[in-house]
Amino acid sequence: MIPNSSAGGQSWGHPLRNVDNDTARGDTSQAFNRPDIRSEGQQYTPALPRHPGQPAVIDLTSSANDAQEGQPPAKRLKLDITAESSANPASPTPATTGDSRVTPGIANSKPSALSWRGRPVWSFQAMISEVMSGAEATEEDAILAPQGKRPASPPPFPQPSWKGAPPEQFGSNATKASESDSSKKVQTTPFRVEVPSIAPALKGDKVADFAPWIGNHPEDILSEQTVKQGHYDRTQVSQNESNTARPSLYAQLKHRSGLQMLSSVFMAALEKRQNHNTINVPSNFKPPPRVTLTDNKREAWLRDLANPSVPLRRLSRTIPHGIRGKNLLDQCLSKWIPVNRAVWLVKCVGANEIRACKRKGTGGTLVVGSEVKWVRDWTSGVQQFLEGVIGACGSADWKSKMTYATSLTARLFFERLLDHDQYFAWFLTSLEGASLNMVPVWLLMLGIYWDSMLRYRKRGRRLAEVLLGKLHQTTELQRPTLLQPLAERLSCCIRKLVLEHTSSLILPNSWETHRDLILSCLNMKETADKTIFDSLAERNSRIQLPSSRSDSTRQSAHQRVIQLFDSIQSSQDIASTSVACLNALEDRQTLVIKLLEWSATSFRSGLHRVYTAARLLRKWKISGVDIDTYIISFLSTVQDLAQLDMDNVYHIISELVRSQTFSVSRYLQWLMAKGVARKSSGTSGEVLAADARLLTQLPMSRSPEHVRNLRLTLLARAGVSVDEESSTIKCLKSSISQRLPNIFEVEASNSKHINFSKHDLTWAVKSEVSMWIRQGVVKHLKDTTRISALTPGEFYCVREILERFGDCSILADVLKQAIECDDNIILASVSDTVNYHFDALSMIGATSDLFRGLVGSYARLKRSGNLSLDFVFSLIELGLRLPDESGTVYLLRQDLARIESKSALAAPSPLSDHIPTTFNEVDASFQERLEQLLSCGNGLDESTMGAIISSLTKILTDGGGAAKVSAKDACRYLAYLRPFNPKYLDGMLVRYVYGLLKSSSRPTMSQVLSPLIGVGCVTIHSFVLLVNKLSASAQTTGAIANPDSLRLDILELLLPQEESSADMVTYRFRLAQQEFLVKYPEETLNIISDAIPLFDADFHDANLGSRRPDLPACTVVLLRTLLAQNSSLVLKYCMQKLDGHSSFTTVLGKAVDILLGLDPEDEMEPSSQAERVILMNNDFSLPYCQLKLKLLFNAKAGNEVKNHIVDVMFKAAVTDSRSKRSHWVGLVSLMDQEAARQIRERAEGCFFSVAMFDESMDDTSLPSGASSLSSIESAKLYLNIIEKLAYSIPQAGVQSIPPLLVERLDLLLQKLIIMQINSNSVAASSSGSTIVSKINFERALAFWFSALLRLIVLHRAAFNVPPASGSKVDSLREQTRLLVSILCISLARLPENILRLFPAADYFPHTIQSHNFRPCPGILLQTHALDVAASLIDSFPDEARHQCVRFLRERCPPFLKFQNDRRFLYLLGPMTDTTIPSSQLSASISSPAAGGSTPTPIPSGTLSGGHSSQATQQMAALTGPFSGLSENTKLVADRLRIQNGGRINGPYPVRPWELLEDAAPILGVNDTAVSLKLFDARRVRA
Repeated sequence: MIPNSSAGGQSWGHPLRNVDNDTARGDTSQAFNRPDIRSEGQQYTPALPRHPGQPAVIDLTSSANDAQEGQPPAKRLKLDITAESSANPASPTPATTGDSRVTPGIANSKPSALSWRGRPVWSFQAMISEVMSGAEATEEDAILAPQGKRPASPPPFPQPSWKGAPPEQFGSNATKASESDSSKKVQTTPFRVEVPSIAPALKGDKVADFAPWIGNHPEDILSEQTVKQGHYDRTQVSQNESNTARPSLYAQLKHRSGLQMLSSVFMAALEKRQNHNTINVPSNFKPPPRVTLTDNKREAWLRDLANPSVPLRRLSRTIPHGIRGKNLLDQCLSKWIPVNRAVWLVKCVGANEIRACKRKGTGGTLVVGSEVKWVRDWTSGVQQFLEGVIGACGSADWKSKMTYATSLTARLFFERLLDHDQYFAWFLTSLEGASLNMVPVWLLMLGIYWDSMLRYRKRGRRLAEVLLGKLHQTTELQRPTLLQPLAERLSCCIRKLVLEHTSSLILPNSWETHRDLILSCLNMKETADKTIFDSLAERNSRIQLPSSRSDSTRQSAHQRVIQLFDSIQSSQDIASTSVACLNALEDRQTLVIKLLEWSATSFRSGLHRVYTAARLLRKWKISGVDIDTYIISFLSTVQDLAQLDMDNVYHIISELVRSQTFSVSRYLQWLMAKGVARKSSGTSGEVLAADARLLTQLPMSRSPEHVRNLRLTLLARAGVSVDEESSTIKCLKSSISQRLPNIFEVEASNSKHINFSKHDLTWAVKSEVSMWIRQGVVKHLKDTTRISALTPGEFYCVREILERFGDCSILADVLKQAIECDDNIILASVSDTVNYHFDALSMIGATSDLFRGLVGSYARLKRSGNLSLDFVFSLIELGLRLPDESGTVYLLRQDLARIESKSALAAPSPLSDHIPTTFNEVDASFQERLEQLLSCGNGLDESTMGAIISSLTKILTDGGGAAKVSAKDACRYLAYLRPFNPKYLDGMLVRYVYGLLKSSSRPTMSQVLSPLIGVGCVTIHSFVLLVNKLSASAQTTGAIANPDSLRLDILELLLPQEESSADMVTYRFRLAQQEFLVKYPEETLNIISDAIPLFDADFHDANLGSRRPDLPACTVVLLRTLLAQNSSLVLKYCMQKLDGHSSFTTVLGKAVDILLGLDPEDEMEPSSQAERVILMNNDFSLPYCQLKLKLLFNAKAGNEVKNHIVDVMFKAAVTDSRSKRSHWVGLVSLMDQEAARQIRERAEGCFFSVAMFDESMDDTSLPSGASSLSSIESAKLYLNIIEKLAYSIPQAGVQSIPPLLVERLDLLLQKLIIMQINSNSVAASSSGSTIVSKINFERALAFWFSALLRLIVLHRAAFNVPPASGSKVDSLREQTRLLVSILCISLARLPENILRLFPAADYFPHTIQSHNFRPCPGILLQTHALDVAASLIDSFPDEARHQCVRFLRERCPPFLKFQNDRRFLYLLGPMTDTTIPSSQLSASISSPAAGGSTPTPIPSGTLSGGHSSQATQQMAALTGPFSGLSENTKLVADRLRIQNGGRINGPYPVRPWELLEDAAPILGVNDTAVSLKLFDARRVRA
């Protein structure tokens, strides 16, 4: 009986019996070592906060008052509380049962066992909880008390139970326990004693050492023997077992067959035990039934479910009906049901719902459809539940609710209780549409599903695009403070994608958009990041489709080098350009040849090219480049002499010989070994070849005597007169001596005047004469000083001779010597000469030195007071072109302003009052009196200055006439008058020019303006602006008389002068012309365009009049010069002026013909001209050939002409492709889209007509290497043309291409299978020829595979559009066949040396990289093929992907293993994890390996799409609707297969909804969802 604790005394009856059924004196310390005893099926659940409305549990075992004594006793409750939950202060369950009377702080009180003697303890956990609670409190008190000291005062004595509640215990645990007592739940089910799971089992259902107290146990009956000796079980032992068995067994073991007999006994015993323990009972699994309950009972049941102490087996008796979908999840959230128990409830409800769907359906297909629909509806409910929780952000307890909802949803996902495709599609859509404020929440959830989402490309690519889009949106807002953490988090995710899931960032359609974003997320200083990004960029670039013409016409290495050559003129940086050229082109011989061609081509202008080439060659010589060999090779192989000025090439070589960079002796030795050759010429019989002609060009002034003699010998052997060169030099020296008698000694000779044209003289002659002139100028000094004695006339003569020679290096030396003179005119001319040849002298490196020398002469003249304004003007103009001399120019301008202000402030002379009346330009003393007036230092009043200006302008208008002053001198005097009153002078000149424009009888403006421009009073640009302004107003007022004549005057002003002798004014005018043409090319073209119509026959006689007769021809030359100087701008202008300008087009055509070397007067057919132009294009002539073709197209372009041009262009494309050139691409770009399409279609037709393998293979033979290589070369040419013209492919694709590509890939796969079979058959007897043939075949296989992949990339759009005449089934068949062929070839084991060029590389990046990790360069052909397949799968429907999976798993070639290939699963997943028997598939699908030794190709028309629906139904009926939803291949349930006779027949369908624990109230032998009979399971007995 149970003693009542309220009777006023404590019960001292029997102590509590030990769990081990030991004696009554049980040791309570054993309770500390008890394992955690839980109810069966109970799992660990993290503690969740208690809902505020949850009622407390009332202790029904205690007697609170006397009123309860008369009532029937309450049922005993079982409190399944673990030790952890009792010790945990946050546990919602009470820590103890009953009233505790233990005072933990007292060490010497009654034993703690007395505290539970008031009533029996009905659970093991209660004993453990009470003891643990006391122990913890004792430890806390021990910690609170100082070490080594007793408590200050003993705690109070315990109070009797009838006087109220026990005293408040010390420590925090007691307080928490008392608080927990107030929140106990009301138990709604009676308590039932259950056997502990750790109790040892005996035979049957008996358990050892477990006897609950019921009052009638033998141990509970007190007897004398029990009291004295205790209670123990006596086992009845038979008499036979009283002794050892050795005597009876030893005799048999000694026998020979004893061991065999003993083994048979043991085997029989084991077999009987196995048969007895094997589970043969059929599975009795049933999901827990659902019962309709009232609201109160349903709430109570849910509260019990939320209580971890209530076992699930107890709750599985009745599942409340009506809880489903989103409502179920809301109930779990509101009741804070532990996640594992909530998942249990979801499985119970789902299993019942699915079985209800089965009961409603009548057929297998209908059942499958209804089940799939239910799963999708359930997934939608989960999505709505999660959206509701996320949408409540900011509410109370949102963080804990969000944590619970995320945990529950993730558990449902990984338990395979959701439709993964639908769930991930919703997740990515929600992430994409989420605002930036909610993106962090979705990123936190993304971490849960990261691996599952990136397991397949279908989801990984979309995730990458969504993350990149969010990062782009974040960076666009430009809020670094607020959005920086989010941007960093997104960048971290993207970087993780790049490093660990690189293939998910293969973005065929959006790579160019996101490339910079991806680059910003990586640390390019890290080797791994840089290498993976480079590989990723290369992989993406190889599957990109050129979207424009610029993508197809990328700049070649030759064009980049030429662009570097052109840039030197503006940058003037020889060192960096030299290095850039060496890096841009690896072939040094080609680099030297391109430099020589650039310096000599007629499509570039300027003497600076010669000195640029010379300096670059010197630098390359120092770098180790063998320029001698390359130059000689160029001379021996050069053919197109019509477009090359070979004089420039010889000039370069002469400069190299002067600097001893080019070895003359080596060239002579080569020429002796080769032999001097001549070539025939149509006009002059035979001439020397280009390499032998160099013999006549070599300067020999610094060569030793034996080299000179050897040269003369070779010249004589070549038939060149040796005396002619010496006589020419002698005549030149004599002629120059006569013109410069003060510098050179004049010798009496009968030599005639020699033409100094540089084309008539060799560089051996010009170099010898130039150095002789330089030596004479150096020696031409004044007697007492080192000052040069040059006069202006002598300087002009020397400059003219050297300029005609084109020898700027000697001219630089002469200019340096002329700087030492004290003549202002010479110094000003030196400045103008440096300015005129600025580019060439800058390439020589003499510009800065010459300018500093001129500044020194300026300072010397300034100190002596002999400074002229001409010198100051010229020096300032030169300094403005030198960026480093800006400070010097500033000082010079200050000096000029000081001189002008000094002249303006000077007082007028009293003698000048009568000057206006006495000044007359006809007077002989006019010039003398004017110079006296200007040099007196006094000022001039306006009247005097006006009279002088009027006289000078009259002289200028009359062109000199009867006046003693020339027009050039008059303009110089006008310039001298400027410092006196610049404003007044400018006004007078403007009125003068304006008056000339209004005059109907004005002189030729070029004669008037030339000297004014030469002295700087007027500029060409200002005059053109004035004319344009007046012309705009002349339409209404008629301000300009005879405007047509004025247009010709302006044009004539830009043409080169005919004068041979150039004084200072004329030379400055040439400099002004050069400056205007360089700075204002567009204005020059407008002037030419306005003046050209006046050249027609109607205006010729009236307008040209006394002008230059060669004005039209000079205009053509001027336009040609502009085309060569500034090709890009001028060509763009000319392209715009082609429509509607017939006269300009005619002149432009002549200029282009001259440039191209064509005869402008030759009237050829347009088609013939186009063919000739197309065949002569190269790196330099390409833009001019484009312009010529454009002229031909606009002039006479009929359909026949266009078709002929297309034919010629296709031939040119083939020729250029064979020569490794791409000039034809620029020509095709001028044609319309239709012409480009025709050329591309011809190339495609030729490509598909090339035989892949010329010879058919038999069992022992392979294709021949020569024929395969020839077909490969031809296919390469056509493929190159197709790639360059890819922009002509329409967006919808070309529908005729996909069938051809599919057939080609089928044939390629068939050849691969045959090669595999032949390789296996002849492996034992491999000969040398067989190995060579195999290698050639593998090379051909690799090429054709890569070529077809490239065509697939270009025509990818055509596979997505169903043919107009076909059906969707045909399109699906082609898509499936294409994927099958690509995957079979790319994932084949052989040929490894071709498809796997770098075996260390992998399709997926290495997770852990070693310290010395060095990835392989480039990417695999195999990887590229899989990237192409990925780009196709992205756009193909899922049905094509599923068909490809089914086909590869059933009918793939025997040497292909796809089952465990990660790349196969990544590309084609998610897929159904099943193997369908061949009999269940459509018979129309043929295998590539069918037929044994006679291979059948992969389906070329038999892979029908009609079987898809039937096969899908069969698969669904076999495996159920959920086999394809598996995302975790590590689960055992996903790897279950049905095996029969050693062969796998198919997967065993396991329904995740039925994987329930504690599904039945009573534990059965075989109550699992998967029957244990299938595994021959056995029961394990203790």
